[in-house]
Amino acid sequence: MAAIWRRAWSSKKVSSAVRGYGARQPIFGSISTTTTSGSGTRTTTILSTSANTIRDEEEESAMELRQEEVVKTRRHMRGLVEEFRAGADGNATAPDRWLSDLHVAWLLRLAELDASGQRTFISRSRQLQSHAQTWIPALRVISTSVWKCLNGLHSDGEATVGPPATEFAQFLKATLLKMFTFVDAIVALDPLNVDGASATSQQHVPSSSVMGASEKVRALLDVRHALSAASEQIMVALCSSPYVLVTRVVDIEGLLSAQLGKLDQAVRDTFDHIRTAVVTPSLDDDKDSSATQTTLLQSSPAIHKVTRSVTNYINIVLSTEALLTVNYARHQGDTSSLTTLTMEVVGSLEEELARVSQSFPDQSLRFIFLINNSYLIRQLLDTSWPPHLHDLTYLRFLNSLTNRIDRYIQSYLQVSWAPVLECLHNPTFRCFTRDSPLPKFKSKFQSTYAAQKLWKVPDPELRKRLREAIIEKVVSGFTEYLEDNNRIIPGVSPQEVEEMLQELFEG
Repeated sequence: MAAIWRRAWSSKKVSSAVRGYGARQPIFGSISTTTTSGSGTRTTTILSTSANTIRDEEEESAMELRQEEVVKTRRHMRGLVEEFRAGADGNATAPDRWLSDLHVAWLLRLAELDASGQRTFISRSRQLQSHAQTWIPALRVISTSVWKCLNGLHSDGEATVGPPATEFAQFLKATLLKMFTFVDAIVALDPLNVDGASATSQQHVPSSSVMGASEKVRALLDVRHALSAASEQIMVALCSSPYVLVTRVVDIEGLLSAQLGKLDQAVRDTFDHIRTAVVTPSLDDDKDSSATQTTLLQSSPAIHKVTRSVTNYINIVLSTEALLTVNYARHQGDTSSLTTLTMEVVGSLEEELARVSQSFPDQSLRFIFLINNSYLIRQLLDTSWPPHLHDLTYLRFLNSLTNRIDRYIQSYLQVSWAPVLECLHNPTFRCFTRDSPLPKFKSKFQSTYAAQKLWKVPDPELRKRLREAIIEKVVSGFTEYLEDNNRIIPGVSPQEVEEMLQELFEG
């Protein structure tokens, strides 16, 4: 018992020593001490005074570096404004030099061209995207420079260090106007000419128009996103500085707001262009190609050219959706407008497909045509449409399109394979007599199979679904007939019928 008490007392002394050391000695980092008492165990973490000191010194050093950068930027801006003021009648040498330093000297050449020349200058898609990717960083430097120059001018007597207010506002406006030459050029750009070819020379206007519109939309949205962020930074800097009254006179805010509005309208107009001039073909075009089109349709239920254009349109929406949601729809307050617009386009496609399908002399081919085209759109919407856009409008439309495809399939089965089975159910026939229905069934089946074997159903899943539906209807009906009549027909077995049906729609 005495030994146990000695060990307990020794442990208590060590614990007390640790607690005392931890309380008296500042150490680097931190230390955790544990105290055991009758009420439980308590862990205490002691922060090091040295660690706090080092962190404070690092923050102070970073602040000094930022302040030096601000002073350097303010000095640079003051020099540009002085150069701008020294020029006769507001000489634009300073803005030109600044833009050259920002690697957007091409804006100066662009400003010298007329509207036609500007469209040609940026018409090719690679040039358009390349110019946008140099313009955006330049705008970011301009807005950041304004913020650094004006930040803190309202306190500590530093107002005298900044550039003169009026000249600074005029210089900023002159620079922004030169920057916005690019905005005007891409807004005025014809989507048909984005790839550098005139609309009259293109063989496939819908497809090329869609791709041209895609490039334009992407450039518009990239530029709008950059301008929105820059405008906010510039206006916060101006409104919190002594320059706020001067900038109101120069109307920097009005200039920025007008450019944002111009870009918003251009985005809407470009999507309207896709819907009206690209996706939906004109009746005159259909009439001009009606003879050739009818010949092609009579031999194959191909994917229609309008469907191809709509899938291109949907792919544009999908590729730009993230930018639209963040930079466009958010500002419009209606994130469902994109879904509604797309559903309207697909609805127009369905009407067009129904009209075109009337030219098929074979009703079976007509329904395969409708199934092929509708299924392609439905699969694209189902597998690729962003989950956060699965609103009520989208879900209702997708359900409606699914039901329409189901009806097309049932109509196809009825007009194509129901007549084959009807050969087995004529009550006047008796099996293996002179009036047996089996020869007629076999003949009807062979003619239907031969006609449809080379029809093309491109989608593997749809092809499988159609084959299974036909087998279910034909083979089960044929098997039921044989069982009811207790007959086994050599050479005309249900298995052979099923194997032949598995060869349908390979094209």
